[in-house]
Amino acid sequence: MKNKILYFLKIFLINILILYGLLYSLEIFINYKNNKLFKKTRLYYINSLNKETNIYLNFAPYKILDKKNKLLPLSGYENSKTLLCLDEKNKPVYYLSDDFGFNNSKHGRNEMINFLLIGDSYVQGMCVDTKNNLNSQFRRLSYNTISLGIGGNGPLLELATFKEYEENYTYENIILFITPENDFNDLKNEINNDILIRYLNEKNFKQKLTDKKNQEIKFSILNSFFGKKTQRILNDSLSVYHFNLKSLLNLLEQSVKNKKKSFNNYDYLLDKNLDDAFLKIINEFINITSKNNKKIYVVFNSVTPNILYPKSQDIKDYKNLLLKSKLIPIKTLLKNRNISYFDFNEYLLNNYNEKNITKIFKKIDGRWDHYTEIGFYELVNQIETRLLQ
Repeated sequence: MKNKILYFLKIFLINILILYGLLYSLEIFINYKNNKLFKKTRLYYINSLNKETNIYLNFAPYKILDKKNKLLPLSGYENSKTLLCLDEKNKPVYYLSDDFGFNNSKHGRNEMINFLLIGDSYVQGMCVDTKNNLNSQFRRLSYNTISLGIGGNGPLLELATFKEYEENYTYENIILFITPENDFNDLKNEINNDILIRYLNEKNFKQKLTDKKNQEIKFSILNSFFGKKTQRILNDSLSVYHFNLKSLLNLLEQSVKNKKKSFNNYDYLLDKNLDDAFLKIINEFINITSKNNKKIYVVFNSVTPNILYPKSQDIKDYKNLLLKSKLIPIKTLLKNRNISYFDFNEYLLNNYNEKNITKIFKKIDGRWDHYTEIGFYELVNQIETRLLQ
C-alpha cells in the first residue's frame, strides 16, 4: 500500500513539473514576444542602489483611499530621490522631490511662480526624464512653474492637493489639467473617502499636512504602506526571471475581462451625481482662484490613441461618451464663467493620425502610455499659443 501511494505521488509530482515546464515555456514566449524577457524591475533598481543611498518608490494617494488612516497623505517622501517609473527602454526615471514631496526642482519659498500645475501623472511627469516633463517644457518658454501633480489623482484629490499646499507657494495663476480617460473613474472612488469629501463640502477644511507632527504621521503611513516591498529580493528575482508566471496570469486575467467588457463596465459615466460632483469641484477651483485674484486655465489631456482612433463600435461609443457627453457640461461651465480652456484631443485629431501619433504617445510593454518628449513639448507649445498669449 505504501509503495502504491509513493508511486502515485511520484506520478503526480512529475505531471506537476511537466505542467509547470509547459507554462513556464509559454511565459518565456509571451515575454520574448513583448520584448520584456528578463527585464529589470523597479525593485531591482531600488535594491541595488539602496546599498549606496536611500531611494524611495513613488507614492500615489489613491492606493490607500480604502484605508482608515488618521491622515491621508497627498504626496510622497519629501526631499528624497524617488523612482518614478521605468520608461519604454526599461530604464529608471528618478526625481528629487521638493520640500512637500512633489516632482519639482528646488525653488526658493518666496520665488515667484507663474503657474501652479494641477493634475495627475501627466503633470507629475510620467514617464519622461525630468528635463523633458511639463515643468521643464514651461521653463524652456521662460515660465516658472510648480507641479502639484501625482499619478492616479482624480479631480477631488487634485482639489485637496491644491487646497492643502497652494499657500506654500508665491504664484500668479494655475493651470488645471483634466484627463477624461481616467478622471471620472477616479472621482467615483474618491468621493467615498471620508477625508477627501471634506475638502469639497467644508470651505476651510485642511489636514495641515505641513505641520511637523502631521509630517511625522505621514512618514509613518508611507513606511507602513511600502512595508518590506523594497526588501523583497526573492520576489524581485521571481519577477525578473518570470518564475512567478506573472505575464501569463495577467494575459489570462485580461482575456476574461475583455470577454466581460461591455458598456455596463462604464456605468459610472452615466452617473449624474458624479457629473454634478465634477462640476462642483471645478467651480470650487474657480471660486478659490477668483477670491485670490488669480486666473485659472483648464487643459484637457488627450485620451490614448486606441480611443482617439477607435477600431470597434464599442470604443467609438466610449470615445463619444467621453469627449462629447462628458465634456460638454464642463466646457459649458467654463464658458459661462469666462474660463479659457484648451482641448488637446481636438488638436491631435486635426493635426495627427494613426500613423504619426507615435510622435505624441509612447508605448510601454506593448500598451499606450503617456506622452513622449515631443508630446509634452507639443502640448506646452499649444498651451502657450492658445491660452497664455
